Order: sequence, then structure tokens, then C-alpha cells
Amino acid sequence: MDILSCFIAFKYYAFFQETIQQSLANIGINVELPILELLMPLGLSFYAFHSVSYVVSVCKKELSAAPLPDVILYLCFFPSIVAGPINRAKDLLPQIQVSSRMILEPLKALLLTTFAITKLFLLSSTLSEYFVNPVFEDPTSYHAGQILVAIYAYTWNIYFNFSGYTDLVTAIALLLGFKVPRNFDAPYLAKNLQLFWRRWHISLSTFIRDYVYIPLGGNKNGVFRKNLNMFIAMVISGLWHGAGLGFIIWGAIHGLGLMLHNIKNVLFPVAKKHHETSAKNPVSLFLSRVMTFHFVCFAWVFFRSPTFNDASAVLTQLFAGETFTALQSSGSLLITFWGFFIIYPWLVNLRNKIEKNHHLISWIYYPIPLALILTLVFILSPSGMPGFIYANF
Repeated sequence: MDILSCFIAFKYYAFFQETIQQSLANIGINVELPILELLMPLGLSFYAFHSVSYVVSVCKKELSAAPLPDVILYLCFFPSIVAGPINRAKDLLPQIQVSSRMILEPLKALLLTTFAITKLFLLSSTLSEYFVNPVFEDPTSYHAGQILVAIYAYTWNIYFNFSGYTDLVTAIALLLGFKVPRNFDAPYLAKNLQLFWRRWHISLSTFIRDYVYIPLGGNKNGVFRKNLNMFIAMVISGLWHGAGLGFIIWGAIHGLGLMLHNIKNVLFPVAKKHHETSAKNPVSLFLSRVMTFHFVCFAWVFFRSPTFNDASAVLTQLFAGETFTALQSSGSLLITFWGFFIIYPWLVNLRNKIEKNHHLISWIYYPIPLALILTLVFILSPSGMPGFIYANF
């Protein structure tokens, strides 16, 4: 409880202090609540998650109470403190307690490092520097086509940034002799929102499921309670990302989307069965992915925008003026993003094949693509170290 109390105090005190003070001012009560100038420790969220996982695992007798040095190492496991993934105590502690340690899959670690450099320095940095930041910092200065490009760019930017750091963390862990859970599974290939959350930030979504959704009752108390529990869990997920209205709305949008998906399946079981069958049809599958992708894009607007007013400005500009003409003016960039979305399944399949068969390739060939990627990074990527978006959460 102590670390959870610290987590809430560090992360949410300023938000609640400002909200309560403003609410009282609106009804004529002017009160100056104390301001705490707290510098939040790096990785506090993951300390809290790991603490909860350890306590619950011991209480459920999934593992025995570990010696204090092992617990401290588990709580402070440095590769995943900033970037995740969230490591369950029952999975990581046994790895900490082994008598001897050796490097695991060094070739896979090198491969993942290559993927990470590509995503972080070449893709994420470029999207952020040239397409995302300028538009979201001043959306009223851009037309609908540029706004849509920025939304698409951020959708891929946050994916490349987060999954790139996850690849890097996984590689570091392997070199230290640890295996961490997979955190991404091609989320933009999901054909519905439920599948998206089984593919995006997997360690967080399963943590929210096990420690929020199921304790609330899960799906045991009827359709209404099931959907209410899911909505609450998603709002809490949004609130975890940040103490701001935009994050709460982002969580609520996903909660409503999941509720509508569940209600549709209950009210129209025939349509559900037909959808599952038609999903094997390439056209139907593609359209399902397009709809899910754009729902996620819409929600990202509230996630990325500094305030609710900024998000409203982005959406207003998206539909303001001569929309068709504006879209035409950004046609080449939009076609590029749509083209990338179309070839995305092929790229995922290619990566999976390379990752599965990496041991068949001699280590002598690995420096070649790595050198090529580094050359492209030096030539094309913006200067500086790419920031980690999720470090703020």
C-alpha cells in the first residue's frame, strides 16, 4: 500500500488539487490548496506494478516469499523500469534466483537491436519531428489534409516508439540472461477492438484484466456488469497514462468501443458468427482492420493532445473548410500512409519469419544490415536521442 500511496501522491496530487480548487472557485469558494512540488521518480509506475504483482503472487501462493535482495532486484529490474514490459513476479523471480546465468540468444538480441534502431531513430523520430509535433502544437494553422496526416503519423509514431524500445529492452534482457514477456503482436492487424487490446501493450492490458477487471467481477454477473467493469477498467487504464482529461477520455472511448463490440455480439449472435466466418475473406478482413485502425486513430487524438481544447481544435480543423480540396493537397502523403497500411501485414509476416529463423543465419551476416541501418540513421534521421513517449507515464 505504501508504494501505491506514493504513486498516487506523486502522479495525481497536482491534478486533483487543481481540479478541486477550480471546482470550488466555480461555485464562489476561493480556496488555495497546498501545492506540492514533487519530482516523480523515473519508473514509479512500474515499481507499483511489480509490487502489486509480487504481493498478490505470494498471497495466492503462486510463489514463496523471496529474500529481500531478490525482491529489490525484481522491483528495480532496470531494463524494463522505463519502457516495460510489466514483469509478473512468478515469471521473473525464478529467473533471478537461478544459481548461474548465461547470455541467451545473442543473435536474436542483435536482431532485435537492429529492429529497435530502425523503429526509434529512423521511423519514430522522423514522424515525430516532421509530421506530428508541428501540427499538434498549433493545429489551427493546418488544414484537414495536414491534420489527417499528423493523426496517421502519430498512430505509427507511438507504435514504432513504444515497440522499438520494447525490442531494445528485450535484447538487453537476453544479453543479461533474462526473458521478458512479449508486449506487442502487430496491433494494427486487429480486426476489432478486443483483439487490438490483446496485441497492444500486452503486459499492461493483462495486468488491468487480472488486477482491475476480474476483481470488479469480470464477466460473472451478467452482460451489464461485464460491460460496466470493462468500461471502468479502461478508464483506469487511461488514468494510469496521465492525470488529465484527455487520457480519461481516451480510456473512455476504448471502453465504449469494447462495450459496443460486446453488446453487438450479444444482440446479434448470427452477425457475430457471420463476421467470424467472413473474416477469412480477404476483403472483409481488410475492411475490419481499416475500421478498427481508424477508431484507434480517433482515440489517439485525445491521447496526444496536451488538453481537451487542443484535441477539439484538431478534430475541428479536420472537418473545417474545403475538406476534399485539403485532402487533395496532402494526397501524396496520405497515399504513402495508406500504402504502408496495406503492406503492413506483409512486413509483419517478414519480421516473424526472420525472427523465427534467425538462428539459421550465420552471425557474420548480421553486421551488414546493422551497418546499413546505422548509415541511414546518420543520413536521414533528425539529430538527437529520440524520447521515449511512455517514459512520461
